[in-house]
Amino acid sequence: MAKRTIGKILYYALHLAGFILLWLVLRNFDWQQFGGLFRSFTAWNFLAGFGMLVIVYLLKSLRWMLINHTFGVKLSYGNTLIFFLVSGFLSVITPGRLGEFARIFFVKQKTGVSSTVATSSVVLDRVWDVLVLSMLGGAGAVLIFGGFRVGPLTLALIIAFFLLALAIILYPALVFVPMKFLFRRRSGLKAEMDRVYHDWKANALRLFLPGFGLSLTAFLALAFIPLFFTGQLDQEVGLVHAVSAVSISNMLAFLPVTVAGFGTRELVFSEIWQMLGYATEPAITISTAYFICNYLGSLVAGGITYLVWFRKFSPKTIAAGTSEPGQTI
Repeated sequence: MAKRTIGKILYYALHLAGFILLWLVLRNFDWQQFGGLFRSFTAWNFLAGFGMLVIVYLLKSLRWMLINHTFGVKLSYGNTLIFFLVSGFLSVITPGRLGEFARIFFVKQKTGVSSTVATSSVVLDRVWDVLVLSMLGGAGAVLIFGGFRVGPLTLALIIAFFLLALAIILYPALVFVPMKFLFRRRSGLKAEMDRVYHDWKANALRLFLPGFGLSLTAFLALAFIPLFFTGQLDQEVGLVHAVSAVSISNMLAFLPVTVAGFGTRELVFSEIWQMLGYATEPAITISTAYFICNYLGSLVAGGITYLVWFRKFSPKTIAAGTSEPGQTI
């Protein structure tokens, strides 16, 4: 019980760091100017942002379908897209990345595959995100912060993330060899991991080009969202800066010090916009619009999908990893 309490205290303390960072960014903020800038955005700006988010979901769902097929999971593109939308919705409304567990749960319920297979497909899908985010974030940091002003340690960490993700994608033994050693006494699980490992290894190179192309295109589409709003404020912000702002802030969102990217996202946008000669207020206005498109879009699209297809599965049921009696997808 004491360990649980300490764990909760540590969890909330870490996530509080993001809001402290947000306060530091906004402590001298001109809210009146922010309101005036935000009111200049039109409905078309937000619709364009939502439309770009749909493209991101379509591309990333296709990537996940290809990964599932690699492991012998015959999931249609329609079902894959539905599961992806709902997982995005659950990630927004619940703490602890429930969306990723939801994807595992839905694949198991729909196809009857083992937890090892379903988990491996989701893990590989997320590793692709880390690969492209670290590549774009690292390249953007070097291009924007000239003279390696990002600091050698930061740059080293970004490169390390990229190389680790690339190694896992191409050489899955890095993950499966230690996992098989840990579970060597469980022959059934070890045999299942052997099968997944061989499927992953056999298809790693064949999947690499489509996986890389889809991942890169999806994140470039995501980076276009801020550009729909910069023009409205007559700001000259190029694609490189927008890609850097989105990719670096998404990388920092992996750290357990932020809720929905609050704090880290505002810091990154503010720093990059200041390098272009713009004040904090327009930077935060743009980052807020980006957040609304990203999270509200996930909430609406995924929420509607959830209500239509999955309302019989509560978040608690999904977290437990089992469905209620007689329920199927």
